[in-house]
Amino acid sequence: MSKVVVIGGTNIDIFAYPHQRIVMKDSNPGYISTSLGGVGRNISENLSRLGLDVTLITVLGRDEAANWVKAESKKIGLKLSIIEVDQTPSYIAIFDEFHEDLVSVAAMDQLASLDADEILKRKKIINDAEIIVMDTNLSFETMDVIFDQFKQKIFVDAISSQKAIKIKPYLSKIFGLKLNIIEAELLTGITYENMEDLNKMGDMLLERGVKEVFITLGDKGAYYTNLREAIFRNAIPVKIKNSTGAGDAFFAGAIYAKLLDKNPLSYAMANAVLNLSDEKSVCASLTKEILEETVKELSL
Repeated sequence: MSKVVVIGGTNIDIFAYPHQRIVMKDSNPGYISTSLGGVGRNISENLSRLGLDVTLITVLGRDEAANWVKAESKKIGLKLSIIEVDQTPSYIAIFDEFHEDLVSVAAMDQLASLDADEILKRKKIINDAEIIVMDTNLSFETMDVIFDQFKQKIFVDAISSQKAIKIKPYLSKIFGLKLNIIEAELLTGITYENMEDLNKMGDMLLERGVKEVFITLGDKGAYYTNLREAIFRNAIPVKIKNSTGAGDAFFAGAIYAKLLDKNPLSYAMANAVLNLSDEKSVCASLTKEILEETVKELSL
């Protein structure tokens, strides 16, 4: 069984769904649900549910939210290496009437505690892993240590346009990079209009040292390139219940496929479809068997 270390954020997701079209600057009838979240944690849960040996290095509070994270992690065999703080980070998302993310706030300042010293304390855990997965919630100092001290393949989720820029100095040390189209435009300086622009983005990132590039384009599809090939696939129609976590599921599917020498874009898109069909941040019924069936059903 492949060993994976994920370094990144855990938070409690609070989702607000309106019953009808949102009216800005007004009270909107609706309902609220909560879920475990965080990019690092979501990727970890996906990979654990797919049968991999995963350790998540993350920050948790001394609170009931942390107990929830620990209990759910134990159920799926996800190992935790915790830096303790006073309060577990949280993420609040407000959706529109189509269950698409309208606006969100990430209260995750506590992740500053996941610093370089904490990474070095966990050197043995990290060295035992086949690959490292990280998100860009980490500080420059922490990323410096990870890219300098560890020689495994490193997969990075860019997370957001504001945080994606942080990885620019490290592109030559990244094996697999996942971005959405906005993050890709920011990182490359290329404006997306057509397939040629996607190829230009991919080529630029490959020239700067990234080995595998994944770019998601929402309802338009997804793009994957490496030094041998470039593939674009149209989005798969799906009734969306929650779009938060879909990018994390996409990347987890790609990582799972790379470890098993399968087609990464096929498994990424299939796992994203499963995620979009579930109200939680990670599909609660996900298994490697269900993912394999979904790949076949969608002819990916």
